[in-house]
Amino acid sequence: MEVNLVRAIFIFNSITVTILGLLVAFAETYLPIAITSTYRYGRYAAEGKAALIPPIEVPKRWFKHFYEFAAPLSTYTLLITLRFYLGVGNVPVNILQILDILFGVNRQSLVSPEHTTLALVLVTIHCWKRFYETHYVSIFSNVKINLSHYIVGFVHYVGTISCLIGESNGFFKGSRPIVNWNGLTYIDYSCSIIFLWATYKQLICNKILSNLRKNKKGETVTLQHKIPKGDLFEYISSPLQLSEILVYLMLTIILRNSQTFYYIFLWVLLNQVATGLLGHWWYVESFKEYPKQRRALIPWIL
Repeated sequence: MEVNLVRAIFIFNSITVTILGLLVAFAETYLPIAITSTYRYGRYAAEGKAALIPPIEVPKRWFKHFYEFAAPLSTYTLLITLRFYLGVGNVPVNILQILDILFGVNRQSLVSPEHTTLALVLVTIHCWKRFYETHYVSIFSNVKINLSHYIVGFVHYVGTISCLIGESNGFFKGSRPIVNWNGLTYIDYSCSIIFLWATYKQLICNKILSNLRKNKKGETVTLQHKIPKGDLFEYISSPLQLSEILVYLMLTIILRNSQTFYYIFLWVLLNQVATGLLGHWWYVESFKEYPKQRRALIPWIL
């Protein structure tokens, strides 16, 4: 029996983050630090007695590595896709072999060339924007993350980018694509606009966070956390997580014929909601003057 590895991995990730989230929410005091450290990281890091075997941790600034990897990978994938769909080249055999391993040799052709191309363009923009943010905007403190988070980051981008072509028309041995560049609808264009708005807002909010650690000359003067203000921060504590959810929701709608991308969105949704709630709770506990009207993820609601 064939196994769709990408689907299986993201289902596993979704189940894991849900179970850990429930355990941390309702039974954290009974959990060993080795378990809570796989869920909490950075400023939300769990505190407690040292574990018998200390968790392996890496600097949070290593988040940069995700985009040093994902931005070139998405660009390469976009280029080979464009060459293929424009009829000026073929998909490398090794790429098809990798897709066979990840999605199975009997995978179906479900996503049209135009939807595949649009999704790849958007993901490539997002990855390079995240590259810019992590290298030139964000100011990382000295906090660390569990090694498992670091590994999952790479798994996420391999799975996401491969899923953009893994069920797409023409990405099978011996097949040729049927391209109709007029196949995009107003829904697809609307999703693209919302996607770009969300990733732009993410950039703006990252700049707000970064400026909290700078003086008027633009020099970094502190690594302490402060209450962010302005833009989406006036309404919610976790606009970075909300924008990421919107980014993947729009991709899911564009790739609505895919049978696998829904599971990637489910993972992103569960993970970002958990992170967003942790962030909100941390702000409320850490700052007595924190705005009471500010919600966690959804303005005026949650």
